[in-house]
Amino acid sequence: MVRTLVLVMMLLPASALGAEITCKRSPALTGQCRMVKGSLGLTPGLGVNLVTEDGTRVLIKAPPDSNADIAPPVMQNWLYWQTKTGSIRTRIAGTFELCPLPSQINAAGIKDYGCINRGSRISQDKTSSVN
Repeated sequence: MVRTLVLVMMLLPASALGAEITCKRSPALTGQCRMVKGSLGLTPGLGVNLVTEDGTRVLIKAPPDSNADIAPPVMQNWLYWQTKTGSIRTRIAGTFELCPLPSQINAAGIKDYGCINRGSRISQDKTSSVN
């Protein structure tokens, strides 16, 4: 009986067992995830966004049926820097694995959307002029 149950659980997709859809595993992705360097932060009136080294702005959101907009370790790092500076507007710099989501143009003219699967070399972005 136990063997049969284990075998059935191994054959079922993770979603059937109630596992959360992560950023990188979302069926809504429109392309391959890629590593980008940039600055992540909250811009009032715009939301959470990533400004890449080449100046591209990407709005960060969760894929459908998920709350995985930013990987927990990246979010924890961002919250750490916010507490150190005392400001919710603190941006972090680093290398982020950005996964693309369907494009749409918002009121600010930004068309790129994505979620962040992971990050590395994260620090406070002291050079950012993005508010």
